[in-house]
Amino acid sequence: MVERGDTEGLKPSVRKDVQVRILPPLPTSSQSAAYSYLLGMYLGDGYISRTPRTYRLEASLHKRQGPVIERVARAISALRPRHPVGLRRRETVTIVNAYSNAWPTLFPQHGTGRKHQRPIVLEPWQRSIVEQNPQEFVRGCIESDGCRHQRVVAGRDYPAYSFTNHSNDILGLFVWAWSLVGLRPRRANRVTVSLARRGDVAALDKLLAAADAVESPVADSPLTP
Repeated sequence: MVERGDTEGLKPSVRKDVQVRILPPLPTSSQSAAYSYLLGMYLGDGYISRTPRTYRLEASLHKRQGPVIERVARAISALRPRHPVGLRRRETVTIVNAYSNAWPTLFPQHGTGRKHQRPIVLEPWQRSIVEQNPQEFVRGCIESDGCRHQRVVAGRDYPAYSFTNHSNDILGLFVWAWSLVGLRPRRANRVTVSLARRGDVAALDKLLAAADAVESPVADSPLTP
């Protein structure tokens, strides 16, 4: 383990890379719900890129997902309160982004190549946070790479949830998180997990609504257009 003082005397580029690995502190208990949500969002459709001086976290969403865009911005602000959250717009896509040296530490799943082409395994401290806040992790996944939709069975419409991802590891984490709240999803196909039982859909609706009810209100949006 490298201590803070041990970086003295190293080349600036080397010192920065070492500091990225030892900083910042892990999420606190007051940040755990925001972190669990943002972890689900990152695994679903998030991306971390290296810039010349730091790292950028991005989440790509449809421009019509106003409440989700705000929720992602609040989660980022909760984790990195002194870092502005910005928006970039590309036709129908809105990209929520923020810069910080902390992102590779907070999301150690960051790596070279696409997520489905490399192993995605949670660190023990990440699993502990998700176990404490499984509904937020599920919400992050659904709001990034999933949806609530209607399915037609024998001519009748029934609500259902689904989550699509090309990584078997990420699909497995999603199923695990659902099981933590007592739900029973099934694999609809190679890349999709579905929750369709009427009782399970109603339970998840209630769970997410309850989470909305206790979500801390904010007077001002953290977004910087």
